[in-house]
Amino acid sequence: MRYIFAVLLILAGLTWGCAGSRGIEHRTSATHVSETSHPEKYTLAYSLPKTTLKVSVEASQIITRRGPYYQYAERYLGISDVPGRDDTEWRISNVSIDSYQEADPDHYYILATNDRHVTNFFRLDAEGFILPVNQRQLPELAGSIIPGRADIKDPLFTDLSIHPRVVEETRTVMRVVRQDTAFVNVPVLQRQSVTKSLEAKAAEVADLIFELRSNRFKLLSGDLDLFPDGKALDVIVNEFARLEKEYLSLFTGKVFEIQHEFSFEYTPGKNVMENGTEYTILFRFSDSEGILPPNDVSGRPISLELRNEMKTNRLERISMAPASGRTDPGTLFYRIPDVAGVQLKDENRTISSRRVMVNQYGKVVRLPADFLWE
Repeated sequence: MRYIFAVLLILAGLTWGCAGSRGIEHRTSATHVSETSHPEKYTLAYSLPKTTLKVSVEASQIITRRGPYYQYAERYLGISDVPGRDDTEWRISNVSIDSYQEADPDHYYILATNDRHVTNFFRLDAEGFILPVNQRQLPELAGSIIPGRADIKDPLFTDLSIHPRVVEETRTVMRVVRQDTAFVNVPVLQRQSVTKSLEAKAAEVADLIFELRSNRFKLLSGDLDLFPDGKALDVIVNEFARLEKEYLSLFTGKVFEIQHEFSFEYTPGKNVMENGTEYTILFRFSDSEGILPPNDVSGRPISLELRNEMKTNRLERISMAPASGRTDPGTLFYRIPDVAGVQLKDENRTISSRRVMVNQYGKVVRLPADFLWE
């Protein structure tokens, strides 16, 4: 009997509690944070999202170093049009345009309600309409990140010849010698060290190149008494090719290609023109110096151009300025992003383009708070 009475009491309590909860009228309102001085008991801070563009640029630095015997390439090897000077050339090899969202510091709001159960509020985050304030924020990124350039400073040409550059020569010189009562010229042998001329060294290296080619031909044609086979033959042939390439570079020079990565970030909404177009110089580019800061006029401008497609203009009638301090009961503010065409231009030539969703180009509209409740 006591057990049945206890169960009846519990059921009655649950029924009364449910009836009481059904009687609660949920009231929710959003106010811009600048107009809120005393938040109510149950409050939650949130912010609208804004879009930041990230432009990643890959640039190739092509470094050319002339060979020490470049002026004799055509005379001794018959090779023309070899590099006659050291040179550095830059090329933009790849560009990608991405975007990410972060909290907009100009659109923080305080959500006030008379009930602590506001968990459904976070459902809108998955759609990108509302970004909670407790989400990780990225810092404001202005300007560019320019890594240091990798210049080649080590000696590039060290194996100049298999012969010494200084040789001992015996020369006959005339020396005046006194004999009896007269002075006569007497030939005398004299040894001295002589540095070879540049042309003589170039001729020696050219002879060495032809000798390597001749020995390789004899090896492959079977003219040698000892013919290696299998792996040994591959190793010898590859070594002949390596030596020939190394000695040829003394005439033709060497070319190196170094890849560099640059990252630039820009938040739209800073330089918008009347026609909805936004333009900014992201960086400058020089064929000889590479990526340069935007204020370095020695390079040509690489600009970022955004064209707002204004697809949300039809929402003008229902949009409102949420920072006016007006508290609208039963209303939340959210933003519908707009679409923008993004182009990265090298002067008048487009080098990359895509369409992105830009939150700050869209309209801030009102959402009924009742939509959040189940």
